Amino acid sequence: MNESALSAVFALGTAVSSATFSILVRKGQRYGGATTGVLIGLIVSVPLLAIATVVFWDPAWWAPGVYVYFVAAGLLGPCLGRVFMFLAIHHLGVSRAIPLKAVAPLFTAMLAYWLLGERPGPYIWLGTFLIVAGCAAFTVKKKDDSSWSRRLIWLPFAAVAAFGFGAIARKIGLGVLPAVLPGITITTFTGMLFLIGFSTLLPRNQRPDLRWGKAWYFYGACGLINTLSFLSSFYALMYGDVTIVMPLSNTAPFFALLLSHLLLRDVERVTRLVVLGTVFTVTGGGLIAWRVF
Repeated sequence: MNESALSAVFALGTAVSSATFSILVRKGQRYGGATTGVLIGLIVSVPLLAIATVVFWDPAWWAPGVYVYFVAAGLLGPCLGRVFMFLAIHHLGVSRAIPLKAVAPLFTAMLAYWLLGERPGPYIWLGTFLIVAGCAAFTVKKKDDSSWSRRLIWLPFAAVAAFGFGAIARKIGLGVLPAVLPGITITTFTGMLFLIGFSTLLPRNQRPDLRWGKAWYFYGACGLINTLSFLSSFYALMYGDVTIVMPLSNTAPFFALLLSHLLLRDVERVTRLVVLGTVFTVTGGGLIAWRVF
């Protein structure tokens, strides 16, 4: 399997794990808010990643000058990006928030074009625009639908911006130091530190609640699955271009739609427009995968 195909496999693995993670976030929201969920997930993940880094440590990984890129990714991804995504899932629902996040490939593709010099072909651009077109279907709201508010649509787009710049920072870091394990460990650890510091600026009722309870079960599982997703995305970026990895990673709406239909019937409705948006999103991802394989 060539590196492009391997990158695509890891990107699709990111999509599946992201969809699973989103379902657990939706299920766990009754037990804790967004900052609580993100921080618990990071607390659960960091020790495991730190142990793995120590066990498999390679002296070639010592490159402090490169770590600044992973620190920046920690602020953008695990900290800001996850908080905005948790809030989006809580307020808009899985079947709407996750597909809206699918605008990320276009945003990241433009960043990669301008900042990294990547030049995707016409099929990659077409697939990316199809994914973004699917997002439009999710913004249509019936007058009698009070389950979500258009005023909060900015949340997944804020997550998109954070994750997009974070992906660029990770790609630059991995280009200089192609070692996934220290990269993801530094990113996750600094993300946790940033979130702890950020939480002190929030109103008291929005700060993380780390008291033991059911939130730890749901969000602890979220943390492990999100770490798996993050690990897959690191490997995908190490083997392939950002303009291929990000669109394929954002086929998560297809898997989220299936899981929400099966597991969240009591919480949210899957409408025809949601299905239509998902079809556009997955078609775009499929077109990109076809060109890669």
